Amino acid sequence: MSNNLQWDWKIDHKISLFKWDFKEIWQYKDLLLRFVRRDLIANYQQTILGPFWILLQPVLTTITYYIIFGKIAKISTEGIPPLLFYLPGIIIWSYFSDCLNSTMYTFLHNSTLFSKVYFPRLIIPLSNIISHTVRMLVQLALFVVIYVAFIAVDHSAHISASIILMPFILLLTAAFALGAGLIISVITARYRDLDYALQFIIRLFMFATPVIYPASIVPENLKTIFWLNPLTPAIETFRTGFFSTNTLQLQPLLVATAITIILLITGLALFKKLETKLMDII
Repeated sequence: MSNNLQWDWKIDHKISLFKWDFKEIWQYKDLLLRFVRRDLIANYQQTILGPFWILLQPVLTTITYYIIFGKIAKISTEGIPPLLFYLPGIIIWSYFSDCLNSTMYTFLHNSTLFSKVYFPRLIIPLSNIISHTVRMLVQLALFVVIYVAFIAVDHSAHISASIILMPFILLLTAAFALGAGLIISVITARYRDLDYALQFIIRLFMFATPVIYPASIVPENLKTIFWLNPLTPAIETFRTGFFSTNTLQLQPLLVATAITIILLITGLALFKKLETKLMDII
Protein backbone atom coordinates (compact mmCIF):
# COMPACT_ATOMS: atom_id res chain seq x y z
CA MET A 1 0.00 0.00 0.00
CA SER A 2 1.41 3.36 -0.95
CA ASN A 3 2.52 5.65 1.88
CA ASN A 4 2.02 8.76 -0.22
CA LEU A 5 -1.72 9.05 0.30
CA GLN A 6 -3.08 12.58 0.19
CA TRP A 7 -6.05 13.40 2.37
CA ASP A 8 -8.63 16.05 1.57
CA TRP A 9 -8.83 16.90 5.27
CA LYS A 10 -7.63 15.68 8.62
CA ILE A 11 -8.61 16.27 12.23
CA ASP A 12 -5.72 17.44 14.41
CA HIS A 13 -5.75 18.39 18.08
CA LYS A 14 -3.06 20.99 17.39
CA ILE A 15 -5.02 23.81 15.79
CA SER A 16 -3.88 27.38 15.28
CA LEU A 17 -6.01 30.11 16.82
CA PHE A 18 -6.30 31.96 13.53
CA LYS A 19 -6.62 29.08 11.07
CA TRP A 20 -10.33 29.35 10.27
CA ASP A 21 -10.43 27.58 6.89
CA PHE A 22 -13.12 29.71 5.24
CA LYS A 23 -12.28 27.93 1.99
CA GLU A 24 -13.42 24.67 3.57
CA ILE A 25 -16.67 26.30 4.69
CA TRP A 26 -17.28 27.37 1.09
CA GLN A 27 -16.78 23.76 0.00
CA TYR A 28 -19.60 22.80 2.38
CA LYS A 29 -21.93 25.56 1.18
CA ASP A 30 -24.59 23.04 0.11
CA LEU A 31 -24.68 21.64 3.64
CA LEU A 32 -24.89 25.17 4.99
CA LEU A 33 -27.95 25.90 2.83
CA ARG A 34 -29.56 22.62 3.91
CA PHE A 35 -29.17 23.59 7.56
CA VAL A 36 -30.70 27.01 6.81
CA ARG A 37 -33.65 25.36 5.08
CA ARG A 38 -34.05 22.93 7.99
CA ASP A 39 -34.12 25.76 10.54
CA LEU A 40 -36.67 27.79 8.58
CA ILE A 41 -39.01 24.83 8.14
CA ALA A 42 -38.62 23.23 11.58
CA ASN A 43 -39.46 26.38 13.55
CA TYR A 44 -42.98 26.58 12.14
CA GLN A 45 -43.95 22.96 11.71
CA GLN A 46 -47.11 21.87 13.55
CA THR A 47 -48.19 25.47 14.13
CA ILE A 48 -51.56 26.83 13.09
CA LEU A 49 -50.32 30.15 11.73
CA GLY A 50 -47.00 28.82 10.40
CA PRO A 51 -44.57 31.45 9.00
CA PHE A 52 -47.12 34.19 9.77
CA TRP A 53 -45.63 34.18 13.28
CA ILE A 54 -42.60 35.96 11.80
CA LEU A 55 -44.81 39.04 11.31
CA LEU A 56 -47.13 38.51 14.25
CA GLN A 57 -44.43 38.35 16.94
CA PRO A 58 -42.98 41.87 16.46
CA VAL A 59 -46.46 43.34 16.02
CA LEU A 60 -47.76 41.83 19.28
CA THR A 61 -44.59 42.87 21.11
CA THR A 62 -44.90 46.41 19.75
CA ILE A 63 -48.52 46.68 20.92
CA THR A 64 -47.54 45.39 24.37
CA TYR A 65 -44.70 47.92 24.67
CA TYR A 66 -47.00 50.70 23.49
CA ILE A 67 -49.53 49.94 26.22
CA ILE A 68 -46.99 49.47 29.03
CA PHE A 69 -44.26 51.97 28.21
CA GLY A 70 -46.18 54.43 26.06
CA LYS A 71 -49.56 54.71 27.80
CA ILE A 72 -48.79 53.67 31.38
CA ALA A 73 -45.13 54.62 31.92
CA LYS A 74 -45.39 57.47 29.36
CA ILE A 75 -41.78 57.17 28.18
CA SER A 76 -40.93 59.69 25.46
CA THR A 77 -40.62 58.57 21.85
CA GLU A 78 -39.19 61.95 20.73
CA GLY A 79 -42.23 62.76 18.63
CA ILE A 80 -42.00 59.53 16.62
CA PRO A 81 -45.30 57.59 16.43
CA PRO A 82 -45.02 54.84 19.08
CA LEU A 83 -45.61 51.99 16.61
CA LEU A 84 -42.77 53.18 14.39
CA PHE A 85 -40.55 53.97 17.39
CA TYR A 86 -40.78 50.57 19.08
CA LEU A 87 -40.76 48.39 15.96
CA PRO A 88 -37.14 49.13 14.82
CA GLY A 89 -35.82 48.48 18.32
CA ILE A 90 -37.79 45.24 18.56
CA ILE A 91 -36.59 44.05 15.14
CA ILE A 92 -32.91 44.75 15.90
CA TRP A 93 -33.10 43.33 19.42
CA SER A 94 -35.00 40.21 18.37
CA TYR A 95 -32.51 39.63 15.57
CA PHE A 96 -29.58 39.93 17.98
CA SER A 97 -31.25 37.83 20.68
CA ASP A 98 -32.26 35.04 18.28
CA CYS A 99 -28.79 34.88 16.71
CA LEU A 100 -27.09 34.92 20.11
CA ASN A 101 -29.30 32.24 21.67
CA SER A 102 -28.99 29.86 18.74
CA THR A 103 -25.20 30.34 18.50
CA MET A 104 -24.47 29.96 22.21
CA TYR A 105 -25.92 26.44 22.22
CA THR A 106 -23.94 25.22 19.21
CA PHE A 107 -22.15 22.45 21.11
CA LEU A 108 -24.91 21.48 23.52
CA HIS A 109 -27.64 21.14 20.89
CA ASN A 110 -25.49 19.47 18.24
CA SER A 111 -23.27 17.17 20.30
CA THR A 112 -24.79 14.01 18.80
CA LEU A 113 -24.30 15.27 15.25
CA PHE A 114 -20.74 16.44 15.93
CA SER A 115 -19.76 13.06 17.36
CA LYS A 116 -20.96 11.12 14.30
CA VAL A 117 -19.80 12.99 11.22
CA TYR A 118 -17.18 15.54 10.28
CA PHE A 119 -17.91 18.92 8.73
CA PRO A 120 -16.70 22.42 9.63
CA ARG A 121 -18.36 23.10 12.99
CA LEU A 122 -18.70 26.77 12.13
CA ILE A 123 -21.36 25.74 9.60
CA ILE A 124 -23.92 25.40 12.42
CA PRO A 125 -23.68 28.95 13.87
CA LEU A 126 -23.44 30.43 10.37
CA SER A 127 -26.61 28.61 9.31
CA ASN A 128 -28.37 29.97 12.40
CA ILE A 129 -27.31 33.52 11.56
CA ILE A 130 -28.53 33.18 7.96
CA SER A 131 -31.90 31.68 8.90
CA HIS A 132 -32.52 34.44 11.45
CA THR A 133 -31.45 37.01 8.85
CA VAL A 134 -34.18 35.74 6.51
CA ARG A 135 -36.77 36.17 9.26
CA MET A 136 -35.44 39.60 10.14
CA LEU A 137 -35.64 40.78 6.51
CA VAL A 138 -39.31 39.76 6.41
CA GLN A 139 -39.93 41.81 9.58
CA LEU A 140 -37.98 44.71 8.10
CA ALA A 141 -40.21 44.59 5.03
CA LEU A 142 -43.21 44.83 7.37
CA PHE A 143 -41.71 47.94 8.96
CA VAL A 144 -41.16 49.54 5.53
CA VAL A 145 -44.80 48.87 4.57
CA ILE A 146 -46.05 50.45 7.82
CA TYR A 147 -43.63 53.36 7.38
CA VAL A 148 -44.79 54.05 3.81
CA ALA A 149 -48.42 53.91 4.96
CA PHE A 150 -47.60 56.43 7.69
CA ILE A 151 -45.86 58.75 5.21
CA ALA A 152 -48.96 58.63 2.98
CA VAL A 153 -51.08 59.93 5.88
CA ASP A 154 -48.62 62.13 7.77
CA HIS A 155 -45.76 63.81 5.92
CA SER A 156 -43.83 64.77 9.07
CA ALA A 157 -41.30 61.92 8.82
CA HIS A 158 -38.28 62.32 6.57
CA ILE A 159 -35.60 59.87 5.50
CA SER A 160 -32.01 61.00 6.16
CA ALA A 161 -28.78 60.11 4.38
CA SER A 162 -27.82 57.72 7.19
CA ILE A 163 -30.34 55.23 5.81
CA ILE A 164 -27.55 54.02 3.50
CA LEU A 165 -25.94 52.54 6.62
CA MET A 166 -28.79 50.08 7.11
CA PRO A 167 -26.97 47.07 5.57
CA PHE A 168 -23.96 47.86 7.73
CA ILE A 169 -26.15 48.12 10.85
CA LEU A 170 -27.63 44.68 10.21
CA LEU A 171 -24.17 43.22 9.53
CA LEU A 172 -22.87 44.80 12.75
CA THR A 173 -25.73 43.27 14.75
CA ALA A 174 -25.15 39.82 13.25
CA ALA A 175 -21.38 39.99 13.84
CA PHE A 176 -21.90 41.11 17.45
CA ALA A 177 -24.28 38.22 18.11
CA LEU A 178 -22.01 35.71 16.35
CA GLY A 179 -18.88 36.78 18.21
CA ALA A 180 -20.56 36.82 21.62
CA GLY A 181 -22.40 33.57 20.88
CA LEU A 182 -19.23 31.71 19.89
CA ILE A 183 -17.48 32.76 23.09
CA ILE A 184 -20.46 31.77 25.23
CA SER A 185 -20.84 28.45 23.39
CA VAL A 186 -17.32 27.48 24.43
CA ILE A 187 -17.95 28.51 28.05
CA THR A 188 -21.34 26.83 28.46
CA ALA A 189 -20.07 23.59 26.91
CA ARG A 190 -17.65 23.31 29.82
CA TYR A 191 -19.69 24.99 32.57
CA ARG A 192 -23.35 24.27 31.89
CA ASP A 193 -24.69 25.89 35.05
CA LEU A 194 -23.67 29.29 33.63
CA ASP A 195 -26.63 29.02 31.26
CA TYR A 196 -29.05 30.23 33.95
CA ALA A 197 -26.95 33.29 34.76
CA LEU A 198 -26.47 34.11 31.08
CA GLN A 199 -30.19 34.04 30.36
CA PHE A 200 -30.73 36.51 33.21
CA ILE A 201 -27.94 38.76 31.92
CA ILE A 202 -29.39 38.75 28.40
CA ARG A 203 -32.77 39.90 29.76
CA LEU A 204 -31.07 42.74 31.67
CA PHE A 205 -29.05 43.63 28.58
CA MET A 206 -32.26 44.45 26.72
CA PHE A 207 -32.98 47.24 29.19
CA ALA A 208 -29.46 48.58 28.65
CA THR A 209 -30.35 48.87 24.96
CA PRO A 210 -32.63 51.67 23.65
CA VAL A 211 -35.44 49.38 22.56
CA ILE A 212 -38.22 51.03 24.57
CA TYR A 213 -36.68 54.45 25.17
CA PRO A 214 -34.57 56.99 23.25
CA ALA A 215 -30.88 57.50 24.02
CA SER A 216 -31.57 61.14 24.88
CA ILE A 217 -33.15 60.28 28.26
CA VAL A 218 -30.07 58.41 29.53
CA PRO A 219 -28.30 60.38 32.32
CA GLU A 220 -25.05 62.07 31.31
CA ASN A 221 -22.95 60.09 33.81
CA LEU A 222 -24.07 56.81 32.18
CA LYS A 223 -23.85 57.77 28.51
CA THR A 224 -20.24 56.67 28.02
CA ILE A 225 -21.04 53.11 29.15
CA PHE A 226 -24.40 53.22 27.40
CA TRP A 227 -22.87 53.98 23.98
CA LEU A 228 -20.29 51.20 24.36
CA ASN A 229 -23.13 48.75 23.75
CA PRO A 230 -22.90 48.05 19.98
CA LEU A 231 -26.69 47.74 19.77
CA THR A 232 -27.16 51.32 20.96
CA PRO A 233 -25.69 53.04 17.86
CA ALA A 234 -27.29 50.33 15.71
CA ILE A 235 -30.83 51.08 16.88
CA GLU A 236 -30.29 54.85 17.07
CA THR A 237 -28.86 54.92 13.53
CA PHE A 238 -31.86 52.89 12.33
CA ARG A 239 -34.27 55.46 13.80
CA THR A 240 -32.22 58.40 12.58
CA GLY A 241 -32.22 57.02 9.04
CA PHE A 242 -36.02 56.89 8.87
CA PHE A 243 -37.02 59.86 11.04
CA SER A 244 -34.12 62.37 11.11
CA THR A 245 -34.91 63.08 14.78
CA ASN A 246 -31.24 63.21 15.77
CA THR A 247 -27.89 63.64 14.09
CA LEU A 248 -25.93 60.52 13.26
CA GLN A 249 -23.65 59.47 16.13
CA LEU A 250 -20.66 58.48 14.01
CA GLN A 251 -18.05 58.14 16.76
CA PRO A 252 -20.07 55.63 18.86
CA LEU A 253 -20.78 53.69 15.66
CA LEU A 254 -17.05 53.43 14.92
CA VAL A 255 -16.34 52.37 18.52
CA ALA A 256 -19.12 49.76 18.29
CA THR A 257 -17.57 48.46 15.06
CA ALA A 258 -14.16 48.12 16.70
CA ILE A 259 -15.64 46.30 19.72
CA THR A 260 -17.59 43.96 17.46
CA ILE A 261 -14.55 43.13 15.32
CA ILE A 262 -12.49 42.30 18.42
CA LEU A 263 -15.32 40.20 19.84
CA LEU A 264 -15.83 38.34 16.55
CA ILE A 265 -12.12 37.57 16.10
CA THR A 266 -11.91 36.35 19.71
CA GLY A 267 -14.99 34.19 19.27
CA LEU A 268 -13.77 32.63 16.03
CA ALA A 269 -10.33 31.96 17.51
CA LEU A 270 -11.68 30.29 20.67
CA PHE A 271 -14.27 28.29 18.76
CA LYS A 272 -11.73 26.96 16.26
CA LYS A 273 -9.12 26.23 18.94
CA LEU A 274 -11.44 24.33 21.29
CA GLU A 275 -14.03 22.75 18.99
CA THR A 276 -12.25 19.37 18.99
CA LYS A 277 -11.38 19.31 22.69
CA LEU A 278 -14.92 20.20 23.74
CA MET A 279 -16.28 17.08 22.08
CA ASP A 280 -14.61 15.01 24.82
CA ILE A 281 -16.48 17.03 27.44
CA ILE A 282 -20.03 17.17 26.10
